[in-house]
Amino acid sequence: MLACTSSSLHGLAALQRHSQPSHFLLSKPLLFPPSSRFAASRKCNFRSLLSGKNGRRSGIRAAVDSPELSESVVADGGGPQQYSVKIPVGDRHILVETGHIGRQASGSVTVTDGETIVYATVCLDDVPSEPSDFFPLSVNYQERFSAAGRTSGGFYKREGKTKDHEVLICRLIDRPLRPMMPKGFYHETQILSWVLSYDGLHSPDSLAVTAAGIAVALSELPMSKAVAGVRVGLVGDKYIVNPTTEEMEHSELDLILAGTDSAILMIEGYSNFLPEEKLLKAVEVGQDAVRAICNEVEAVVKKCGKPKMLDAIKLPPPKLYEHVEVVKGIRRP
Repeated sequence: MLACTSSSLHGLAALQRHSQPSHFLLSKPLLFPPSSRFAASRKCNFRSLLSGKNGRRSGIRAAVDSPELSESVVADGGGPQQYSVKIPVGDRHILVETGHIGRQASGSVTVTDGETIVYATVCLDDVPSEPSDFFPLSVNYQERFSAAGRTSGGFYKREGKTKDHEVLICRLIDRPLRPMMPKGFYHETQILSWVLSYDGLHSPDSLAVTAAGIAVALSELPMSKAVAGVRVGLVGDKYIVNPTTEEMEHSELDLILAGTDSAILMIEGYSNFLPEEKLLKAVEVGQDAVRAICNEVEAVVKKCGKPKMLDAIKLPPPKLYEHVEVVKGIRRP
């Protein structure tokens, strides 16, 4: 659950902020919709923060509290379409929700596994940058103390600099997404991934890869296929997709795999001297799980995805390539 300080200064600032006209509130992206109850009270409650204008609880808490919910669509006038769906992954389901928070981002999604919630957004620059051979993509992943209901102790109350394992997870997100970006697209892109809640059992790293891939698929980025990631463990002779931290203590394999419905884009992990046959079987199990997630994501994109910016792709004319090949002697004039 999220933790929030209850100081009088914070309550006064919130009251002054919500007393401004509505067009000032929408001038910057908001993580949570504004709520009058939050401005009037000093106590910060996760459910009250996620409540909408009509006082109903949003899909994150409602979907977690309702196991029978498999799919729901809520139409909201003037904003992104709210959509929730449960996707089977291994022996359980993950809950994918979009349109509830981060409504001004190009693409935003929350992925829930157990009580672990990962929130990912994708934002694009309106003006393309100078053409280069390196796609202008930046990825940021952050785990905050508030995700576990704690605050930083000591004199410094802030989170501090990015930790080493957070940088490594940023690379896990970047590796499968960067090769899927089309050539000729030069709009600077930023992917932010936050851990909103951590229950101590379900690891957020593989969820962050999946959440980022879904957010990109829902955005205007002209990427043709959805990307997802899973972790595969081996306990005895049983392969487990997205194992819990307790199951990983007895696992002989820690494999993170990311890809599309038809290809594997990244593999990273370690094992306890397993034979090649077991490793190949683990890759097949992971690819089957990724394929199932990607197929469900494609259905989500068809219902609430944004149009792709195909017109923003600028490639040199084909005759220029032919001229360069003639100059280099690869092709005869």
